[in-house]
Amino acid sequence: MRRTIVLAIAACSRRDPIASCGDDLRGVYRSGDERWMVLDSGATLEAYPLFPDGGAPAPGAPAALEVAPRVIDLARGLDGVTGTLHRRYGRRADQCDAQLPVHVTRCTGDAIELAVTDPSPPTAFAPCTWPPPGPSRVVQWRRE
Repeated sequence: MRRTIVLAIAACSRRDPIASCGDDLRGVYRSGDERWMVLDSGATLEAYPLFPDGGAPAPGAPAALEVAPRVIDLARGLDGVTGTLHRRYGRRADQCDAQLPVHVTRCTGDAIELAVTDPSPPTAFAPCTWPPPGPSRVVQWRRE
């Protein structure tokens, strides 16, 4: 009897597959070794890394550069789900916030696909000067 109840509870706790980007997308997603938490409040979504993201500066970055974790802010609109990837860089008292576009290209099954561009550290602070953005890439996040 006890075993039957546990199996029934486990079967009922499974979420329905994602049918569209208008569905509730909240949850934990995995892409390779990266895990992301997605918060869905209807019109807007936020994504935060659940892994060490930032810390050590990228190769070729200036010394004493502080790198904050990425944050993704998204909004549902007539053109789908789009938004901005933010990453803050700091050197002593100077701060620069990289802001690059993010587009959700697909939401089906247990996955979300995003077109993102990885931020690069600023080439100068005060004022912030950025290198040209690199190419965008498509990543797939699978809901756990």
